[in-house]
Amino acid sequence: MLTSYDEIHQLRAELAACNLTPSERAAAQAELDKLLAEQAVLDRQFDAAVSEKEPPS
Repeated sequence: MLTSYDEIHQLRAELAACNLTPSERAAAQAELDKLLAEQAVLDRQFDAAVSEKEPPS
């Protein structure tokens, strides 16, 4: 099973290097956009959690 990070990189590579039909390209781009949005949410949640913690003494 691929992680979101791996899927993002795989889709970017496919979009850059593969000969895709227009429908395949649209599907890959839509999936990439979805994964990037999900990752952005996770990044914001992580940043918020880290900023709530006090620095070590």
